[in-house]
Amino acid sequence: MTDMTNYCEALRQVGAAREEVPGRRGYPGYMYTDLAQLYERAGRIKDKKGSITQIPILSMPGDDITHPIPDLSGYITEGQIVMSRDLHRAGIYPPVNVSSSLSRLMGGGTGEGRTRADHKGVSDQLYAAYAEGKDLRGLVAIVGKESLSEKDRKLLDFADLFEDRIVRQGEDEDRSIEDTLSIAWDILGTLDMDQITRIDRKYIEQYLKKKA
Repeated sequence: MTDMTNYCEALRQVGAAREEVPGRRGYPGYMYTDLAQLYERAGRIKDKKGSITQIPILSMPGDDITHPIPDLSGYITEGQIVMSRDLHRAGIYPPVNVSSSLSRLMGGGTGEGRTRADHKGVSDQLYAAYAEGKDLRGLVAIVGKESLSEKDRKLLDFADLFEDRIVRQGEDEDRSIEDTLSIAWDILGTLDMDQITRIDRKYIEQYLKKKA
């Protein structure tokens, strides 16, 4: 269902034509209710088979995730996938900004009996190391990579590996959760042991293969 931004812009124009009292940034106060009525058609109906899955798409005005349209959409939906212009320009497909994307259902859908016992810890560690690596990119632009410590260089390189091997996928690639976790452990092996702090030791011993 796309583009929700166009729908909201139309709501604003209709509200202005009716001389209604505007809300945030000129959008009508009932925009949240309108969006909820559209989004919440998705789900299951009691005592009925099947479900309705909905993928609403919107363009963020000025790439601002705090803008009323993506902000209110985020409150209503159970997650969002945010695309990155920078990754797109770098040739990363699909250009998913994992730092801004989220799923409110992930916690109940991962772990032993669902995906794999190490899934949650691996995910937390990937996000943490990637965030640190991205932060270091800004520092490198000022002081240069040679000024970084060895550990910081590993985090910087980790961010590149994460984008190239986790985020990047072929258009026809059918990657399973097992494949993704194998790749994750492979790139985590480029870090020092004391940099891996969010995964249970027993899973580290079971899955981690350190790079020489």
